[in-house]
Amino acid sequence: MEQLTTIVGHLAPDLDCLTAIWILVRFGGARNAALQFVPAGQTLHHRPPDENPNIIHVDTGGGRFDHHRPDAQGLCAAELVRRSVAPDDEALARLVEQVNQIDNASAPRGSQGFFNVNALVAGYNLLFPNRPHHVAYAMMPNLDAWYEHEQRQIRLEKAFARRVEFETPWGLGIALDGDDGCSSKLAYRHGAVLYAYRNEKGWMGIAARSRSNVDLSPVYHDLRIVDRDADWYLHPGKRMLLCGTPKAPPRSLSRLTLDELVRVIQGEALFMEHSSPVADRRR
Repeated sequence: MEQLTTIVGHLAPDLDCLTAIWILVRFGGARNAALQFVPAGQTLHHRPPDENPNIIHVDTGGGRFDHHRPDAQGLCAAELVRRSVAPDDEALARLVEQVNQIDNASAPRGSQGFFNVNALVAGYNLLFPNRPHHVAYAMMPNLDAWYEHEQRQIRLEKAFARRVEFETPWGLGIALDGDDGCSSKLAYRHGAVLYAYRNEKGWMGIAARSRSNVDLSPVYHDLRIVDRDADWYLHPGKRMLLCGTPKAPPRSLSRLTLDELVRVIQGEALFMEHSSPVADRRR
């Protein structure tokens, strides 16, 4: 793979073709490869697709990285490339699994209802109808960002295994402490109505399901007593309490531990230095 010099895709490259190119560039040692594009199904200079080891065809030509073959049904070009160059990368496998579902029209119903990655690719092809190279280079950072997202999801799932479950006046609560904070989707999928988190920066937060009857106003009142110097913010919807986010870094961090925050949510009396006990104000 070190001697790879040219990657060949098809004109008006779709998500599958672009992802296959991206995998070769990012994971297959082809960072300096030239890109060429031919009409779909064809090969560069009409030569056999795998004749030259330094010319790699993806999603076209019927070669080893083209899934338009009887023995590759249900797969996509990106999956064939992934299996060849990075078979043990879990985040990449998750990304390509979604690409494969999209390419084979088997994505979950409703998942393509809003603007999505397929629409992004279509937009780039509209912007650069005769410049597939531009489409490929424009998509590279988007795929990089998608890959980072999948890596973070894996870290979140591992952190979720260390979750703390607790009872609240509104139902099940879940608390997570970790470098990436936590994921509300994971908590809600597990049946929680509310979740609390703390990350490595000391940022903390509490959030509840959007259609729940949770009102965090009493919790906010209590926090202003036991954690009075911290920069807590109560969202107008009353279902979110934050002390530090990338959008609004706190002027003053909370001095509570995650366990202490859980106790405040539960309405338990909490004694801290220079503070008064918190009365139970929950219904």
